[in-house]
Amino acid sequence: MKYLISLIIPIVLLLQTGCKQTNHQEKEETKLIVSNPVLKDTIIYRDYVSQIRSIRHIELRALEKGYLQDIYVDEGQLVKKGQLLFQIIPTVYKAEANKAAAELQFAEIEYKNTKSLSDSNVVSKNELALAKAKMDKARSDYELALAHLGFTEIHAPFDGIIGRFNDVRIGSLLDEGELLTTISDNTKMWVYFNVPEA
Repeated sequence: MKYLISLIIPIVLLLQTGCKQTNHQEKEETKLIVSNPVLKDTIIYRDYVSQIRSIRHIELRALEKGYLQDIYVDEGQLVKKGQLLFQIIPTVYKAEANKAAAELQFAEIEYKNTKSLSDSNVVSKNELALAKAKMDKARSDYELALAHLGFTEIHAPFDGIIGRFNDVRIGSLLDEGELLTTISDNTKMWVYFNVPEA
Protein backbone atom coordinates (compact mmCIF):
# COMPACT_ATOMS: atom_id res chain seq x y z
CA MET A 1 0.00 0.00 0.00
CA LYS A 2 2.83 2.26 0.67
CA TYR A 3 3.97 1.53 -2.72
CA LEU A 4 0.60 2.37 -4.14
CA ILE A 5 0.37 5.65 -2.29
CA SER A 6 3.82 6.61 -3.35
CA LEU A 7 2.80 5.90 -6.90
CA ILE A 8 -0.58 7.67 -6.75
CA ILE A 9 0.70 10.88 -5.22
CA PRO A 10 3.15 11.66 -8.02
CA ILE A 11 0.54 10.71 -10.63
CA VAL A 12 -2.04 12.98 -9.02
CA LEU A 13 0.46 15.77 -8.83
CA LEU A 14 1.40 15.26 -12.44
CA LEU A 15 -2.20 15.20 -13.49
CA GLN A 16 -2.96 18.24 -11.47
CA THR A 17 -0.18 20.27 -12.97
CA GLY A 18 -0.90 18.98 -16.45
CA CYS A 19 -4.58 19.82 -16.32
CA LYS A 20 -4.08 23.33 -15.03
CA GLN A 21 -4.82 25.99 -17.57
CA THR A 22 -2.21 28.51 -17.90
CA ASN A 23 -3.31 32.11 -17.94
CA HIS A 24 -0.66 33.22 -20.30
CA GLN A 25 -2.73 35.54 -22.46
CA GLU A 26 -0.90 37.52 -24.97
CA LYS A 27 -1.55 41.22 -24.61
CA GLU A 28 -2.91 42.79 -27.73
CA GLU A 29 -0.90 45.78 -28.82
CA THR A 30 -2.86 48.97 -29.37
CA LYS A 31 -2.39 50.06 -32.93
CA LEU A 32 -2.28 53.83 -33.39
CA ILE A 33 -2.86 55.47 -36.74
CA VAL A 34 -0.49 58.35 -37.30
CA SER A 35 -1.44 61.10 -39.72
CA ASN A 36 -0.15 64.54 -40.58
CA PRO A 37 -2.37 67.52 -39.68
CA VAL A 38 -4.10 69.34 -42.54
CA LEU A 39 -3.79 73.13 -42.46
CA LYS A 40 -6.72 75.02 -43.99
CA ASP A 41 -8.92 78.01 -43.21
CA THR A 42 -12.14 77.30 -41.43
CA ILE A 43 -15.19 79.44 -41.99
CA ILE A 44 -17.50 79.75 -39.03
CA TYR A 45 -20.95 81.17 -39.64
CA ARG A 46 -22.78 83.06 -36.91
CA ASP A 47 -25.90 85.21 -36.93
CA TYR A 48 -25.79 88.70 -35.40
CA VAL A 49 -28.32 91.48 -35.07
CA SER A 50 -27.03 94.46 -37.05
CA GLN A 51 -27.84 97.90 -38.41
CA ILE A 52 -27.12 98.75 -42.04
CA ARG A 53 -26.32 102.37 -42.86
CA SER A 54 -25.21 104.13 -45.99
CA ILE A 55 -21.65 105.43 -46.19
CA ARG A 56 -22.94 109.02 -46.45
CA HIS A 57 -26.21 110.04 -44.87
CA ILE A 58 -26.90 113.70 -44.11
CA GLU A 59 -29.77 115.97 -43.17
CA LEU A 60 -30.76 118.72 -45.59
CA ARG A 61 -31.76 121.87 -43.72
CA ALA A 62 -32.97 125.30 -44.75
CA LEU A 63 -30.10 127.78 -44.63
CA GLU A 64 -32.40 130.83 -44.74
CA LYS A 65 -35.76 131.76 -43.27
CA GLY A 66 -38.67 132.06 -45.70
CA TYR A 67 -41.61 130.41 -47.41
CA LEU A 68 -41.02 127.25 -49.40
CA GLN A 69 -41.74 128.13 -53.03
CA ASP A 70 -41.05 124.85 -54.86
CA ILE A 71 -40.16 121.21 -54.23
CA TYR A 72 -38.43 119.68 -57.25
CA VAL A 73 -38.06 116.08 -56.01
CA ASP A 74 -40.12 113.30 -54.46
CA GLU A 75 -39.38 111.08 -51.49
CA GLY A 76 -37.22 108.11 -52.51
CA GLN A 77 -36.06 109.75 -55.74
CA LEU A 78 -32.51 109.28 -57.01
CA VAL A 79 -30.79 112.67 -57.42
CA LYS A 80 -27.48 113.83 -58.89
CA LYS A 81 -24.92 116.10 -57.25
CA GLY A 82 -25.85 119.76 -57.72
CA GLN A 83 -29.48 119.04 -58.64
CA LEU A 84 -31.95 121.66 -57.33
CA LEU A 85 -34.15 120.11 -54.63
CA PHE A 86 -35.98 122.98 -52.86
CA GLN A 87 -36.52 126.69 -53.51
CA ILE A 88 -37.31 129.24 -50.79
CA ILE A 89 -39.04 132.42 -52.05
CA PRO A 90 -36.04 134.62 -52.92
CA THR A 91 -37.82 138.01 -53.26
CA VAL A 92 -36.43 139.59 -50.08
CA TYR A 93 -32.95 138.22 -50.71
CA LYS A 94 -32.96 139.44 -54.34
CA ALA A 95 -33.90 142.92 -53.11
CA GLU A 96 -31.07 142.85 -50.55
CA ALA A 97 -28.62 141.75 -53.26
CA ASN A 98 -29.79 144.54 -55.60
CA LYS A 99 -29.47 147.10 -52.78
CA ALA A 100 -25.97 145.86 -51.96
CA ALA A 101 -25.02 146.02 -55.66
CA ALA A 102 -26.18 149.65 -55.86
CA GLU A 103 -24.26 150.55 -52.70
CA LEU A 104 -21.15 148.89 -54.12
CA GLN A 105 -21.51 150.82 -57.37
CA PHE A 106 -21.91 154.08 -55.41
CA ALA A 107 -18.83 153.30 -53.27
CA GLU A 108 -16.75 152.51 -56.37
CA ILE A 109 -17.71 155.85 -57.98
CA GLU A 110 -16.95 157.68 -54.74
CA TYR A 111 -13.56 155.95 -54.50
CA LYS A 112 -12.67 156.87 -58.10
CA ASN A 113 -13.57 160.53 -57.47
CA THR A 114 -11.62 160.61 -54.21
CA LYS A 115 -8.62 158.96 -55.91
CA SER A 116 -8.56 161.56 -58.70
CA LEU A 117 -8.81 164.35 -56.09
CA SER A 118 -6.06 162.71 -54.04
CA ASP A 119 -3.81 162.51 -57.10
CA SER A 120 -4.33 166.29 -57.52
CA ASN A 121 -3.55 166.80 -53.80
CA VAL A 122 -7.01 168.26 -53.19
CA VAL A 123 -7.96 165.69 -50.51
CA SER A 124 -5.80 163.94 -47.96
CA LYS A 125 -4.59 160.34 -48.09
CA ASN A 126 -6.85 159.59 -45.10
CA GLU A 127 -9.95 160.48 -47.12
CA LEU A 128 -8.75 158.20 -49.91
CA ALA A 129 -8.20 155.37 -47.41
CA LEU A 130 -11.67 155.99 -45.97
CA ALA A 131 -13.25 155.86 -49.45
CA LYS A 132 -11.40 152.59 -50.18
CA ALA A 133 -12.60 151.10 -46.87
CA LYS A 134 -16.21 152.07 -47.72
CA MET A 135 -15.82 150.42 -51.13
CA ASP A 136 -14.38 147.23 -49.58
CA LYS A 137 -17.24 147.11 -47.05
CA ALA A 138 -19.80 147.59 -49.83
CA ARG A 139 -18.17 144.74 -51.80
CA SER A 140 -18.31 142.46 -48.74
CA ASP A 141 -21.97 143.37 -48.14
CA TYR A 142 -22.75 142.58 -51.78
CA GLU A 143 -21.00 139.18 -51.59
CA LEU A 144 -22.85 138.42 -48.35
CA ALA A 145 -26.19 139.34 -49.96
CA LEU A 146 -25.38 137.04 -52.91
CA ALA A 147 -24.57 134.23 -50.47
CA HIS A 148 -27.92 134.71 -48.70
CA LEU A 149 -29.67 134.70 -52.08
CA GLY A 150 -27.83 131.48 -52.99
CA PHE A 151 -29.00 129.86 -49.74
CA THR A 152 -32.62 130.09 -50.97
CA GLU A 153 -31.84 127.19 -53.30
CA ILE A 154 -31.09 123.83 -51.70
CA HIS A 155 -29.03 121.58 -53.99
CA ALA A 156 -27.96 117.94 -53.61
CA PRO A 157 -24.42 117.83 -52.15
CA PHE A 158 -23.76 114.40 -53.71
CA ASP A 159 -25.48 111.66 -55.73
CA GLY A 160 -27.98 109.84 -53.57
CA ILE A 161 -31.54 108.99 -52.63
CA ILE A 162 -33.91 111.50 -51.03
CA GLY A 163 -35.42 110.41 -47.72
CA ARG A 164 -38.79 111.17 -46.16
CA PHE A 165 -39.86 114.83 -46.09
CA ASN A 166 -40.07 116.29 -42.60
CA ASP A 167 -43.62 117.74 -42.81
CA VAL A 168 -42.65 120.38 -45.37
CA ARG A 169 -44.99 121.35 -48.17
CA ILE A 170 -45.07 124.16 -50.70
CA GLY A 171 -45.98 127.34 -48.83
CA SER A 172 -44.58 126.17 -45.48
CA LEU A 173 -42.78 128.84 -43.47
CA LEU A 174 -39.27 127.59 -42.82
CA ASP A 175 -36.94 128.74 -40.09
CA GLU A 176 -33.20 128.86 -40.56
CA GLY A 177 -31.83 125.39 -39.83
CA GLU A 178 -35.18 123.60 -40.15
CA LEU A 179 -34.94 119.97 -41.30
CA LEU A 180 -36.35 119.40 -44.79
CA THR A 181 -35.30 115.82 -45.59
CA THR A 182 -32.28 113.52 -45.69
CA ILE A 183 -30.11 112.27 -48.53
CA SER A 184 -28.23 108.96 -48.54
CA ASP A 185 -25.48 107.65 -50.79
CA ASN A 186 -26.15 103.90 -50.92
CA THR A 187 -23.31 102.95 -53.26
CA LYS A 188 -21.45 101.58 -50.22
CA MET A 189 -22.97 100.44 -46.95
CA TRP A 190 -21.70 100.05 -43.39
CA VAL A 191 -22.97 97.20 -41.18
CA TYR A 192 -22.81 97.80 -37.42
CA PHE A 193 -23.09 94.83 -35.02
CA ASN A 194 -21.81 93.72 -31.61
CA VAL A 195 -19.63 90.63 -31.26
CA PRO A 196 -19.58 89.00 -27.81
CA GLU A 197 -16.14 88.34 -26.35
CA ALA A 198 -16.90 84.77 -25.29
